Amino acid sequence: MKILIVTTGYPRDLGDMSGIFVHRLAQAMYRAGHQVAVLAPGDRHARHRGWDEGIEIVRFRYGPQGLMRLAYGVGGIPEVWHRSPCLLPLFPSFLCSMLIHVLFLSKRHDLIHAQWLHTGLLSLPAAMLSGKPLVVTFRGSDLKDVHFRLLDHLALNAAALTSVNRAWFQSLQSRYGRKVYFTPNGVSTATRVIDIRDRFGIADDEILFLFVGTLTRNKGVDTLATAAGLVREVNRSVRFLLVGPGDPAEFGLHRLCNITWAGRLSPAETLSVYGACDAFLLPSRHEGRPNALLEAMAAGLPSIATGLPGVREVLTPDCGILVDSGNSVSLSRAVLSLAADPAARKSMGKKAKSRIQELSLDWDSSASRYIRIFEEVLSCAG
Repeated sequence: MKILIVTTGYPRDLGDMSGIFVHRLAQAMYRAGHQVAVLAPGDRHARHRGWDEGIEIVRFRYGPQGLMRLAYGVGGIPEVWHRSPCLLPLFPSFLCSMLIHVLFLSKRHDLIHAQWLHTGLLSLPAAMLSGKPLVVTFRGSDLKDVHFRLLDHLALNAAALTSVNRAWFQSLQSRYGRKVYFTPNGVSTATRVIDIRDRFGIADDEILFLFVGTLTRNKGVDTLATAAGLVREVNRSVRFLLVGPGDPAEFGLHRLCNITWAGRLSPAETLSVYGACDAFLLPSRHEGRPNALLEAMAAGLPSIATGLPGVREVLTPDCGILVDSGNSVSLSRAVLSLAADPAARKSMGKKAKSRIQELSLDWDSSASRYIRIFEEVLSCAG
């Protein structure tokens, strides 16, 4: 099978986390014996065309090399627009270039697999012109405040829709019927554990809570910052390690002595950090089925996370603690509770690891789900 994956984020090098889950899915599809090409936005730091472990990578140009900065900033395209409105004039060129490339590449592929709602909408005209089936996967913020007329239009013309969490799957299926599928992400695990305490000067007796993600309000970093201040007043042995791109000063993190910001780490380094920490934090306001949470659980960490639908599906009460979104007091109390109970941390971590094993979440299984959907779609199209 020849599969064209269309995405607005894909790693530009070994150290890039942008669209890392799309990269891992593409690799799993290739391992399963399928021909895979990925279309992603161009970037000033990435080659226009190349190959990555058997996968063809095409990055479409939409402006001068130095100005192609729409897709890979902190928080993705919406955040880049907000922070750099001067880049907005590039958007029409972005749309046209993506449409032309999808249309051109789809001619030599059997099927188009678009990541996120907006990418599906951009790929739809090319799919209709080329006559190739379009499968769209919803992953997270794309279903936040969605306009249902757009969703209805996409559902009417796409061959299939998939969702990474079961709550969305059930909601979409009730609206659009049997063309909706549940396709959970896989989970990657580390091959080694790095000494994060020595690297960042963290004392052995400090209880280390890990956050992995971009430093944005949507990820709840403002809530985390306030909670860290509250925790400091009660327990000075707790430290928060933040891994991800962004500006710590935006949320006042640089003023908090119990926060260590590791900055942007490579995907391999990030996976190696989990095992060196005591617990994991996910204070996000909106998520699909967060990969960072799954990775933390697979590494045997207890977690404190906001009770979002995709989180509740995997994080049971014996694996961690659910808190209200945006509630820094609730978050600080949960942190203090876990910090004071090493036995609970150990028990929850052990059960979290078993929970991931129980769900059979790995990228090869995830790819197999997609391949079955693609085969069904192509059979119907034939």
